[in-house]
Amino acid sequence: MQKRVVILGAGPAGLSAGWKLADRGHQVDLIELDSRVGGLCKSYYYKDYTFDLGGHRFISKDEELIKDITDLMGDELFESPRKSVVRLKGRYFYYPLAGKDLLSKMNPLTSARCFMDYLYVTTKNKVKKSKEISLEDWVVNRFGRGLYNIYFGPYSEKLWGVPPSQISKDWAAQRISLLNLWDVFLRLLGKKSNAPKTYATKFFYPVRGGIGRMCDKMAERITGKGGRVTLNAAVTGVKLNGKGIKEVVYRQNGEEKTISGDVFISTIPLPEFIKSLDPVVDRKYVEVADSMKFRSLRFLNILIDSERISDNTWIYIPEGKFKVMRIQEPKNWSPNNAPPDKTSLILELACNVGDETWTADEETLTKKCCVELKKLGLLNGEKISHRFTTKIAHAYPIYTLDYHKKVDKIFEVLDPIENLLPIGRQGLYRYNNMDHSIKMGFLAASHISDGLPKSEIFKIAKEEEAFEEEK
Repeated sequence: MQKRVVILGAGPAGLSAGWKLADRGHQVDLIELDSRVGGLCKSYYYKDYTFDLGGHRFISKDEELIKDITDLMGDELFESPRKSVVRLKGRYFYYPLAGKDLLSKMNPLTSARCFMDYLYVTTKNKVKKSKEISLEDWVVNRFGRGLYNIYFGPYSEKLWGVPPSQISKDWAAQRISLLNLWDVFLRLLGKKSNAPKTYATKFFYPVRGGIGRMCDKMAERITGKGGRVTLNAAVTGVKLNGKGIKEVVYRQNGEEKTISGDVFISTIPLPEFIKSLDPVVDRKYVEVADSMKFRSLRFLNILIDSERISDNTWIYIPEGKFKVMRIQEPKNWSPNNAPPDKTSLILELACNVGDETWTADEETLTKKCCVELKKLGLLNGEKISHRFTTKIAHAYPIYTLDYHKKVDKIFEVLDPIENLLPIGRQGLYRYNNMDHSIKMGFLAASHISDGLPKSEIFKIAKEEEAFEEEK
């Protein structure tokens, strides 16, 4: 039976659900706050330059999902090599760590100390595994205190804005590749050459248009099948009728409008969705929602009159003395992201809405970041022809030690709503990858069309293992 499906949010999760539902003959309506589709995977354009909202790439171990995306994109998609480095104590280390790199660049005493720490914790855990609650516990139990103090601890605190002892171990289990220092030692001796299996050496990326081109193509499929995408529309209310949603209220261009449907998919931030319900939920749920925070990001996008700055896709900056957390050179993702004789950089700064980084004027922010780029050895007299900033308010759900209890509490309200499907990073308050969001959208469409159990959707991105796999 054809259904009218209203989707809140036009990021990868909402778009992929709408794409598959439209293909199956359902009436699809997407309501998007921004002026363009893409959510966290939007791309911005200035003259012949393309800038993503940070480093988004498509990687998956699901062959069926890969086929769907490659069929959608056709010759607009290619496989790009991935090369990442970590800037640490004035040196650049390749990731995954290479024995030759460690030997030639790291202080021998530091290397020895880290390796002994690693041997100590691995031996101790074979006798009795230490209790793990926080991100700090998880890292120290696998890498030792030495590497934690040098890299994992400082970078994590910069990312989250709070000590890693206050962040759940769940984030680490899914996000940190299990780099085995014994493997590093074997590579040092020439006995092993392969990279860790959890590290992807290639990724799919659009030839032109940045990662946002994938989202544009999904939107084109939806509208091509008669679906509608409403932009610049802020959801202001979700009206309940018994055990279901009756209609959604949104504001567009100063005018309040409503839309009804048979099924509703929400990808908007979970705390905001809860507070938009009408009738209003019990105060205890509002208090839980208010305590569920997101880490924000601000990006400084700069155009540089130079052919290339480096050959890296990512440069990680863990040291706290630098405000910049991560640097991408878009030209290394696709050569079409900048003119042939020019390049650009995206500087990623973790922050909170309303803080000094979030509110700084572009000129002040640019001056501070350029000083850091010079100290990092990445800017040495090259002329910056233009710069602008972009922002994400709800970038990363903050995995506090009790975050899962908060999510479970919120679902006491959501579970009884029979015609609601929350999906995606923001909709589920789950720090998942782009491929997981797309997969959730596909499964949501299967639930609506074929009766697939909701539980299958909620399994995505909950596995206790690193998300990436080597291609």
